[in-house]
Amino acid sequence: MDEKRKEIIVNEIKNWKETKLLPAHYCDFLLTLYTEGQQDDKETKQSFVLRWYPFVPFIVIHLLFLLTIVVIYFTDFSNVMQIAIAVPFVLAIILIGSKSAHTLLSSYYFMIAAVLFYLVTVQWGSGLGLNPTKMVFIITLIHCVSWVVVGWRYSLRIFQLAGIVGLTCALFLYFQ
Repeated sequence: MDEKRKEIIVNEIKNWKETKLLPAHYCDFLLTLYTEGQQDDKETKQSFVLRWYPFVPFIVIHLLFLLTIVVIYFTDFSNVMQIAIAVPFVLAIILIGSKSAHTLLSSYYFMIAAVLFYLVTVQWGSGLGLNPTKMVFIITLIHCVSWVVVGWRYSLRIFQLAGIVGLTCALFLYFQ
């Protein structure tokens, strides 16, 4: 068979594989058949990296979330140091969320950042020396109202829902 014709067929099979016109194992078989086993391994290595690339921000955000929780609750650092460590993590999560192309995923990232900011604010409030119950109640009210406003302003239902549920729980627990 003519080399140019083989190349056209191989490119067409690769196109079928990318667009999922045929199952991948059929395309692999046809590629092996037409390239006589001389298919590039470089392409499969790149596709492995490209396949996992979208999960990197998701994994990084969850690691930052866990690291912030560990810093706030499981270390003996002073409150100022805990907050100084946690705030850049919150800002990094907001930055990653703003770069995300998926609306649902970015709103999820923003909600994680909002929860971490809430925890940082509660940590800051606990260092003020006031009544802890009232301080947490006031901080919760402020955050939940701001979540409802942000959710309404930017049409983020997750913020609206979290704000309403948080307000309801805070009011119920405080006046119980």
